[in-house]
Amino acid sequence: MSECINYHTIRYGVAEGEIKFGHVHTDNVRSAVMLRSGHTYKHYMTMDGPGGVDSRTHSTTFRGPGSFSVKHGEGVPSGQPAIYLDAVSGDIVIRAANGRIRMEAIDVDIKATGGNGERGNIVLNANEKVLIEAPTIACNAKVAARFFSEKTVEVVGNNVLNMYGGFVEIADGSTSVVGSKTKVPVPPNGGTVWEAKMMLKSVLS
Repeated sequence: MSECINYHTIRYGVAEGEIKFGHVHTDNVRSAVMLRSGHTYKHYMTMDGPGGVDSRTHSTTFRGPGSFSVKHGEGVPSGQPAIYLDAVSGDIVIRAANGRIRMEAIDVDIKATGGNGERGNIVLNANEKVLIEAPTIACNAKVAARFFSEKTVEVVGNNVLNMYGGFVEIADGSTSVVGSKTKVPVPPNGGTVWEAKMMLKSVLS
């Protein structure tokens, strides 16, 4: 990529900081206006114009070696947004490569609104644990609910354990091989359709 040159750059500054109009970044994006600290070149705010990849064109960037704080909303009535972020197109990425992401509020709402049967998902991935703790945890599914573990599943009710199903079917390892008492003609050894599925899964896994 050839280097872009702007012959109309204007700079005003002192030892403490500078403001530049028309500065050209290393990726050839031309800044409309840049405000930079004189103590370190990594502390600046820039409102960019054309050039570079599409996501950089007419973008705004804040960068600094210290913390970034926003405090607003003292005069906002209850129930109205004090800080509002709206990505009209594209994603919102919040990343802490060497730290934690903490969200704290009186209530926290997470909602996915995608349609067509493929979008509208909330995905939680962890390489160690997903811990949920509350006085009451309620899970409601309109189509199906599934809980699976490669090793151990424990269901414990220290006081009362209530389980109900319009039809309940439970199969252990031996049942999936020899079939249950209420056999139906499902090969190879009788048993129910569920037992046959579990037997097939144990063979393939």
